[in-house]
Amino acid sequence: MDINDFRRILTTFADEPSDVDIRAGKVVAQVRDEVIEAGITYSSGEEQQLRIVENEQEYAARTWLINRVARLPQLADRIINSASPTAKTSTKAAFIVPSGFISPDLSSANETDDPVPDVLQCMLAKASHPIPGATSVLYVTSDAGEGKTTVINRAAYLQAERYKQKQTHSLIVPIPLSGRAFLTFDDAVIAALVNKLRFNYLYFDGFIELVRLGAIVPAFDGYEEMLVEGSRGEAVSALGNLVQRLDSSGTVFVAARKAFFEYLSFRTQARLFDAIGDRSAAFSRLALSRWSKEQFCEYGRLRSSGPPEEVYEIVAARLGDGHPVLTRAVLVRRLFDVLEGVARTELADLLGANPHDYFFTFVDAIVKREASEKWISKVSGDVMEPLLEIGEHHQILSQIALEMWQSSTTSLRYDVLDVIVDLFCESQGKNAVATRQIKERIKQHSLLSTDTARGQGVGFDHEDFQNFYLGEGLGVLLSRGSRAELQAFLSVSIVPLATIEQAVQYLIRSNLDSQNALNAVVAIDRFETGYSFCKENCGSLAIRLAECSQDASSPLVLSGMFFPSSALAGRTLRRAEFKECHFQPTQISNSSLDEVTFTACEFERLEIDSRDASLGCRFLECKVDSIVIQPEEEYVYDPNLIEQYLEQFGARIGGSAGSITPISEADDRTKIVERVLRSFLRHSHIDDEGIRIRLGKAFTSKFYDQVLPDLIGNGILEEVPWRGQGVQKRYKLVRPMSEVGAALEKSSGKFDTFIAALK
Repeated sequence: MDINDFRRILTTFADEPSDVDIRAGKVVAQVRDEVIEAGITYSSGEEQQLRIVENEQEYAARTWLINRVARLPQLADRIINSASPTAKTSTKAAFIVPSGFISPDLSSANETDDPVPDVLQCMLAKASHPIPGATSVLYVTSDAGEGKTTVINRAAYLQAERYKQKQTHSLIVPIPLSGRAFLTFDDAVIAALVNKLRFNYLYFDGFIELVRLGAIVPAFDGYEEMLVEGSRGEAVSALGNLVQRLDSSGTVFVAARKAFFEYLSFRTQARLFDAIGDRSAAFSRLALSRWSKEQFCEYGRLRSSGPPEEVYEIVAARLGDGHPVLTRAVLVRRLFDVLEGVARTELADLLGANPHDYFFTFVDAIVKREASEKWISKVSGDVMEPLLEIGEHHQILSQIALEMWQSSTTSLRYDVLDVIVDLFCESQGKNAVATRQIKERIKQHSLLSTDTARGQGVGFDHEDFQNFYLGEGLGVLLSRGSRAELQAFLSVSIVPLATIEQAVQYLIRSNLDSQNALNAVVAIDRFETGYSFCKENCGSLAIRLAECSQDASSPLVLSGMFFPSSALAGRTLRRAEFKECHFQPTQISNSSLDEVTFTACEFERLEIDSRDASLGCRFLECKVDSIVIQPEEEYVYDPNLIEQYLEQFGARIGGSAGSITPISEADDRTKIVERVLRSFLRHSHIDDEGIRIRLGKAFTSKFYDQVLPDLIGNGILEEVPWRGQGVQKRYKLVRPMSEVGAALEKSSGKFDTFIAALK
């Protein structure tokens, strides 16, 4: 570290740049109302390292900045003290170390996913050993409820303990983003440091400098919340801007759900790549695996809940061994919570007979235990009665979830919660004594927890439970058919898919007419103009309700609707017609589309698995921007080729079946360009070795002979100096990836057209 770097870093911790004065071997700085005076010297020997002398003690400049100015040892204490019981692995909150797979960046020898038996040790190693000359971004991915947040908090706790024992020189700082869809990274960082960790010694600029030094590794948790809300790519650009500020240094962890990590579109990835600019970044992915039987049983033994193998066999026999109750950590924990007061023989009855609505029966078992054992009111003498019936428990929790949804928050203040209880008790005719007891006990409900980040607030114990009760509340609104209430609900934000599924399950469970609900949703959609949250939510609800409303004599017709991503994935539709509808990228090969017609519809992208594709639908005057043939990841943009592929996979184009046109030979050069561009999804620069791995023997020589000269000659790629061992060439993308992606879409699969579009 030279004197200019030292001055720049120290200035980021001061209130004003003028509060730092460095001259003639002395430094005087005012940091947070404290005046610091120290001497500056160089170490003896050839290295001439910058040294700081304070109170007759000599320190390395980096060590002095981190310990004396940034006070990271105190931050380590805050992380340890604020850690949850699960992070500290107490007996009650047992922790199971998950396994997973890591996809290394292109600087490694291969691109295959390597198994990781201990995810925690992998994260600690990534945090302790940054990549020189590049910003390392590690995506931690899994489905909801499979342990991302728990793993990050546990890793932060272990790293802080190792830091205090001087076994490492970096800290992992968890920064929750969930529920803060429109919050920028700087706001989220300061909120986590000040509100959660009670550490108020850092400005955001100082935090960035500590990340660049490798002293702090930020772990952004709930990134998909920003991603799903930011329809114009604000979250992707925010991450790109953060990587740009880190200036090819430091390490960042980003936790996101698997579905939001797996981008197939250049358009989305282009925002991130273009925001990075000319900085060097290496992207890798750590995917958490679902729990196996061994992990389930190990958790059961830590909970001291009898023979867990017996529990596993009972649940697997009823629901299947791959069911979320056995593989998702949050549900396994709740399963053993329920079992504390239930005999093994009653377990099968608790799970219910309908595996499609397992979450209701699962939550219902928790609520039954709550109602019968905890929410008891003394009537007279030894006579006791429940404060609330089981149905009333579900109703009040649904009202709490609805209020959170309308307020766009994940927790409610105690005074707001009291108002909800008052309104509920008044509607149910409860007396003053019962109302007072409900107000006190609702704050200790087993499905709710205190939100320490916001002080005096209560939220759901896990977002799955909030989504469940939000779905129950939406189901009630659908059963009423009130257009005004439904429209107000659907206009707030994008409704989670789990909530939509639970709302439909509520209708099925209550034997209500789903056709009336569908008619109300379609009527709301007709009054929406342009794109809106309400219109997209109407599409999500309509296509799910359409699956339940196919017994009518006349075909179902949906017109002018906007459908979200994966709207057709896994759907079973019969005798339905979609007119002038817009579909975001969706899979179609794993769906059952019997007598389904798409008329004048627009598809952003269709994903088809060539191994089991059998499309029974018909396309009339439709526009399909592109299709992706899995598992080869072959992209097709040419409209004629798209029609030929759809016919090959069993779809009908136009009014009659016609004869299947043989698929013409695609331009191999375009395929090569696509594969090379996908190399930039993991790294900002690529070299010869990475290109050979990506293209294989079949396309490597053709790339160097026929494609690379045109890419360099037209200013799309350029060669940069190679600084590694051996003799290789290194390339970076010169043109913005957004322009390259747009040209690729306009090329219709022709390489010459692609080059012409970029001239």
